[in-house]
Amino acid sequence: MKTLHALGMAMLVAIFAIAGQPVRAQTTAYAAGQGAVNSIEVGVEVRASVTGRCGFATSGAPSGTIDQADFDVNGFSRDFAIQLNCTGASRIAVSSLNGGMASQAAGGSGYQTKAPYRVALYMVADNGTNASATCDAATLSAGGSCSFAGTATAAQGLRLAGASTKVNGSYLRVSAPAYTGSDTLVSGRYADTLSVTVSVSP
Repeated sequence: MKTLHALGMAMLVAIFAIAGQPVRAQTTAYAAGQGAVNSIEVGVEVRASVTGRCGFATSGAPSGTIDQADFDVNGFSRDFAIQLNCTGASRIAVSSLNGGMASQAAGGSGYQTKAPYRVALYMVADNGTNASATCDAATLSAGGSCSFAGTATAAQGLRLAGASTKVNGSYLRVSAPAYTGSDTLVSGRYADTLSVTVSVSP
């Protein structure tokens, strides 16, 4: 008898536990003409994210050479197109190997073996905003003071505030007027190498 009483109490507790749960209405959808309800509306929340990316687009890095005869007399100017593939703000930086157009020829009193020139950046975002700056090549060598000198990081380089994923007319320009230094440039070949890097900029 004691056993049956205990079993009855256990069943009663189970009934109370079930009764305490919230009631979920069941709705049935019917085909047209087979019932009053023929469709059910439910909400499904979908979430996703896109990781930011930033770099040069395919064939979008500035590249090429300029070979100007008698640049000390004629000067030079050339643009190198840039296309980024950055889904957010970015920074671009430039470093110069020699800090100017340098010659391997030996110099001497009254002669100069390095010619100055300038580097300009003009960057355009997809929304039309732009950023630009110009520096002497001498300020792009190691430890240079140019605002976009060195290697691009989240905090270093010319900052473009918007995303840039299209051909927007961005470019790097190298230029120099006719040489006007007090020392004569020695005859020979002059060269410099620029390295361009890009980084995301939160």
